[in-house]
Amino acid sequence: MKLFLLGGIFLILLALRFFFFYQNPPHLVDGQRVNITTTLLSEPENIGNFQRFYASIDRGGRILILTSLYPQFHYGDTLAISGNLKYRLLKNGNTMIVVYHPKIEAVKSKFNPILALTSSIRQKIISLFVRVLPSTSSALLLGIVFGIKGSMPKQFLDNLRIAGVLHIIAASGMNVTITGGFLSSLFGFFFKRQIALLLSIFGILFYAVLSGFGASIIRASIMGILVFSAQILGRQRMASYGLLIAGYGMLFVSPNILRDVGFQLSFVATAGLLYIRPLFEKKDKMKKFLNISLVGEEFATTISAQAATLPILLANFGTYSIWSVAVNALVLWTVPMLMILGAIGSLFVVFEPIGKLFLYLSLPLLVYFEWIVNAFANLWGKFQVEKIPWEFTVGYYLIVGSAILIFREKNQ
Repeated sequence: MKLFLLGGIFLILLALRFFFFYQNPPHLVDGQRVNITTTLLSEPENIGNFQRFYASIDRGGRILILTSLYPQFHYGDTLAISGNLKYRLLKNGNTMIVVYHPKIEAVKSKFNPILALTSSIRQKIISLFVRVLPSTSSALLLGIVFGIKGSMPKQFLDNLRIAGVLHIIAASGMNVTITGGFLSSLFGFFFKRQIALLLSIFGILFYAVLSGFGASIIRASIMGILVFSAQILGRQRMASYGLLIAGYGMLFVSPNILRDVGFQLSFVATAGLLYIRPLFEKKDKMKKFLNISLVGEEFATTISAQAATLPILLANFGTYSIWSVAVNALVLWTVPMLMILGAIGSLFVVFEPIGKLFLYLSLPLLVYFEWIVNAFANLWGKFQVEKIPWEFTVGYYLIVGSAILIFREKNQ
């Protein structure tokens, strides 16, 4: 009873926070002049003769910056931006705020030395991948391992989206969740559970640094660290509380992130690992498969995260193919091996001969991955997901929640 009462109080406080946050929204009009100072936490995308990146505005909002290709800006740069806002209507009916060709000046920041070091490590890893592997293969491996897809050819990027596997290379919270789950499984083969979880926390931090400290990556890393810390103490319920506390705290600080896809993916995917992933261990045959196979561990981790995030993926990744489930099944087994080979190759960036060896070993798997994606993306059966009704989302999660409760009671 006390727990429900305390939960009700916190929900009321969160509701009040949302009310006052949205009661007086920032008044931005078309053509308004703005001055913004921002630090780039991801590499700008080069599209044709333009660079594009996002900058934060009041109350957690974001605007798209489109500027000329030169001078080149990079991850870690702190920029003073001055320009006029322009509202652009998107295909889904939403609007995006854009600043075209603003005045941009580089400024110094106390975080520049740290970010400069991180940027240097990233650039060395990217350079090694690009020099050793063909262009599409290097971009694919960078996407799988670190969520870096700036050099991805547009045609192959479209094929990934159509085939329903774009989430594998998206630098989102789900990537962090899968990475944390995979690391805990991997370290669990060699160490006790508490040590494996502790090493997984350090692995998440290292991944966050190399992935660029994007907002979704930071949020997901906080969630993952809290959940793993609670699991180190030995209680599943504490892990659930850790997830709820992390989500609550982020929403209370910045209610606007509720609409952020990265936050949605990181929160729901982590919940999938906490509640769906344990169901794979209830059946004896599946438990034996998990115990003898790293691929089995990654399969259970990935399926759990994908099952939890399906409505979000459908609503945000556009065009899909009826073959997407088949494509996921055919390429899923390559992901853990590619992550291991790519991660080891990047760790040996200071000793290139060994790094190159592991990257060369990944090439057959990358070629296979590319062939499957390209083959299925060009088959008939593509459809466009314009909008997911809220009734579908609610119904889906009610079914998933009911299934989890039924399986738990049956196994108890």
